[in-house]
Amino acid sequence: MALTRVALHNFRNISAAELVLAPGVNVFSGPNGSGKTSLLEAVHMLATGRSFRTRQHKSVIREGSDRLTVFAQLDSGYSLGVERLVDGGGRIRINQLPAESTSQLASCLPLQVINSDSFSALDGGPGVRRRLLDWIVFHVEHSFAQEWKNYQIALRQRNALLRRGKIAPDLLSVWEQRLADSGERVDALRENLFGQLQSAMSDLIAELPRGPQQESPLARVEMSYRRGWRRELELQRALEESRDGDLAQGHTRTGPHRADLRFTVAGEAAHNILSRGQQKMLVCALRTAMAELVCRHGEKPVFLVDDLPAELDEANQRLFTHWVSRCASQVLVTGIEVEVTSRPWLGLSPPWNNPKVFHVEHGCINAEPSAAK
Repeated sequence: MALTRVALHNFRNISAAELVLAPGVNVFSGPNGSGKTSLLEAVHMLATGRSFRTRQHKSVIREGSDRLTVFAQLDSGYSLGVERLVDGGGRIRINQLPAESTSQLASCLPLQVINSDSFSALDGGPGVRRRLLDWIVFHVEHSFAQEWKNYQIALRQRNALLRRGKIAPDLLSVWEQRLADSGERVDALRENLFGQLQSAMSDLIAELPRGPQQESPLARVEMSYRRGWRRELELQRALEESRDGDLAQGHTRTGPHRADLRFTVAGEAAHNILSRGQQKMLVCALRTAMAELVCRHGEKPVFLVDDLPAELDEANQRLFTHWVSRCASQVLVTGIEVEVTSRPWLGLSPPWNNPKVFHVEHGCINAEPSAAK
């Protein structure tokens, strides 16, 4: 699934732009602050309903404007449109019809993003990593969205009761049963996909360059899944055991909403051991493995890559482009210099070896001659 046309109005410093994109690689080059990242941000809004920089729509709307719009046509035949207003309102449309939720956008446009915020997969909070795993489960297991919704409803009800203070145990047990039923199913779906993610990650890391006598430091990274409650207990029992403490705290401290992924090296957090370049390559492997799992089930995601050359040498850039060419439908990549940003793609097979190039400056985006030689 790839973008064929993107149009945006009043998005940060871009007053208006209409682009025809290539199915393989699209390179956006230009100086810092020109609007390159804003374009990626706009595409992200098409897939999620929001920016990857902020949840405040007002700050994304071009100064002096009362709204922004982003529209795209996909090679699948879908059209997507998002409008956001200064006052917080807005509309989402799929094929010109109102969409019920942003999850419908996500279903139409599976998206992977690699930017400066991607390091939060290693040094951020559990919620960041939990959402990464849930992205895979959402796109692979179609029952997940409803199970997670059911779990969230039961969680809100139990938390509301907990905040009341003293309540009858049988009143809590009704919602705990519903919470446990949906929670166990959510965990089962996550754990199944986590095992597949581990395997895909291992295969990618095995392809990393090695020194003359040593393996890549990334080969020592261990990834583990913590489901949010003790493994020896069923969720129903874990909720009952934590009830007194939850009443004191006023919220539920046990369950899939507390799940986490951990990346460690010899028991230490990976981000404390690995260099910045190694961390970026680990994030690239993680994001590619996620895309591969979705690709195996029939959908090739679009990749948004902000400043690929930063912190990666040419060998690792070339390896990453090789990975992506196997599982992506399309790539939008930014960089300051067009030759440096395009070079890692040129050794691949068509259509990846012929990037379509756009120059971005002062919020204006213009197509340039091909970077292929």
